[in-house]
Amino acid sequence: MFPNRALIALGSNVGNWKINFNVCLKELRKISYITAIANIYMSKPYGYKLQNNFYNTAVELKTSSNPLQLMKKLQLIEKKMHKNKTIENGPRRIDIDIIFFNHLKFDQKVLTIPHPRATTRDFVIYPLFDIDPFYKHPVEKKSIKQLKMEIKDIYILRKIMQPKDSFVIY
Repeated sequence: MFPNRALIALGSNVGNWKINFNVCLKELRKISYITAIANIYMSKPYGYKLQNNFYNTAVELKTSSNPLQLMKKLQLIEKKMHKNKTIENGPRRIDIDIIFFNHLKFDQKVLTIPHPRATTRDFVIYPLFDIDPFYKHPVEKKSIKQLKMEIKDIYILRKIMQPKDSFVIY
């Protein structure tokens, strides 16, 4: 029923991040089956610096959608939650990115998988490491564990908590 595996990154720095992540998880459960939730990390902003710190996590989904269908469903969740992105890499209530989809290499105008900048961002790699350190990047041919060790720029300020401590499970 849910033949595809997607690893999704979540970020929030507008409003209450716990509420934002809980609402997002509730919406994700309507379109997929969540099999894992990573730790939550607080990180300094990437790109546009004049904004609040971000809270980041990742989830593993099982889905019957293909990558483009999943992207459209995730964009609807962002819209429903009033993503409010007005500046590139700027503040937002929720940001949902497909990082990996099975072991697919997918490159179209509207979507690239694996996410092209994931390997340089600790706030993406660390939560993915929590879920599956041995997942092999389909382009880099390295495990998440290896990619984590190669991160040069550090944005994470601290690990906040385990997901069971922060999320209401609907």
